[in-house]
Amino acid sequence: MSALMGLGACGVSVLFFGSMFVPIKKFDAGDGLFVQWVMSGAIVLVGWICWGLRSFPGFYPLAIFGLFGMKAHPPASSILNYLGLALVLTGGFLFSRVKGNADETEDDTAGKRITLHLTNGECEKLNVGDGSDDEESGKDKTAEDTTIEGVEAKRKASGRGLGIVLALISGCFYGLTFVPVIYMQDNPENFPGAPVDGLSYVFSHYFGIFISGTALFLGYAIFKKNKPIINPEITLPSFAGGLMWAIAQSSFFIANDNLSQAVTFPIITTLPGCVASLWSILYFREIKGQRNLTTMAVAIAVTLTGASLVGLSKIVNL
Repeated sequence: MSALMGLGACGVSVLFFGSMFVPIKKFDAGDGLFVQWVMSGAIVLVGWICWGLRSFPGFYPLAIFGLFGMKAHPPASSILNYLGLALVLTGGFLFSRVKGNADETEDDTAGKRITLHLTNGECEKLNVGDGSDDEESGKDKTAEDTTIEGVEAKRKASGRGLGIVLALISGCFYGLTFVPVIYMQDNPENFPGAPVDGLSYVFSHYFGIFISGTALFLGYAIFKKNKPIINPEITLPSFAGGLMWAIAQSSFFIANDNLSQAVTFPIITTLPGCVASLWSILYFREIKGQRNLTTMAVAIAVTLTGASLVGLSKIVNL
């Protein structure tokens, strides 16, 4: 029964993690600092509600900061767990090979004709990258295009590199996010009276998020000389996204109580990508093209298979 409850909690977590950016998607998030702060407010609100539902247990600062030293909780079948983990990693690689509409649009613009409406009512058609009538201007145009393409390529490479670094940092911290809670649960002799269920630590966990988010936003406001980028229209969508994240993370706590991190993490950290991809295909229409859709279908199938094997590794002994 506990395994089924844990897998059900994984399902709720996957659904909300994969959907939390849907309300925000249609609005300009700027640099994201205001968005994360509003989300942290919604997160601590859910944490306070969970705290009340648990009859206001003690406040545990350890759940904010963290320690190592957890006990091992191996799955019933290491073979299924490792095989499933390999498949979900493969699925993640396949997801990275899918291009959105923005990339396709940029690629398709090369060599197309553009119509410019002039003030005197005349129209002049230009071929992008095709040169002009005389040879000299053609050379100048080619040199200019080459320079622009080089700058654009460097900008994309720089942005992609920064994104990879930030993703790696995020992954490292996210992989350690439950260490303080599980450490306390695994070492009751060091923490007399500490609860054994994960939900009792949710408020401490979420309050730490709110403190961090607030400190980050205030530091950002100081750096911007009290002129932070704020889009008022994104306030409610950001709050909704924060509520969804908090529900997903609370379900993650429940899943960890009934399964183990060796089972929950491969499922909850990869399947939200499948949910987000379905939003991109069916609702936002961001992903098109036979090749992209085929790659996406294979990635989802491989990831689902891997997640299923990881889930079975908890209850099937091979």
